[in-house]
Amino acid sequence: MRSPRARLAGFLVAPVALVAAFTAGYGLADAKAPPDASLAAAQELIAATGASKQFEAVVPLMVKQLEPILIQMVPGKESEIKEIMALMVERFSERRSEMLDIIAKIYAAKLSEAEMKDLSAFFSKGAGAAFIAKQPEIVTESMAAGQQWGEKIGVEIEQQIRQELEKRGIKI
Repeated sequence: MRSPRARLAGFLVAPVALVAAFTAGYGLADAKAPPDASLAAAQELIAATGASKQFEAVVPLMVKQLEPILIQMVPGKESEIKEIMALMVERFSERRSEMLDIIAKIYAAKLSEAEMKDLSAFFSKGAGAAFIAKQPEIVTESMAAGQQWGEKIGVEIEQQIRQELEKRGIKI
């Protein structure tokens, strides 16, 4: 079983990976500031795809995952930890707009204004809107499936590493 500190580190990695996925290549995208019209189209696309709503959940999710670990690490301080965690949700949720500005710049650097407007129109009605509506469920179930698969593969990799080491006379 993983230690509370290892679990804490693991819970921090998942949301950071999400942010990293959305911001990959940001340094390159920031080299030339996109025109205001492109940024506006990018912000419209972000709203149409529901990306802004996804980031509303990042900080509360991180806190929700961290809270029981911290309570386990510091027994008897549950009320203080809960109070601090609520403060962290409030404090860092206010900074969501920073992330959305970064994403808007990336979108504007990678897509033309016309493409972003077309995508916004697609995601605002019909099949696009249906996809966006179901996306939270899809992401949640996909993440759970990915976690289960990763755990299964992790065990298999560990077993095969041990077997290969044993074949070579290396004991661990």
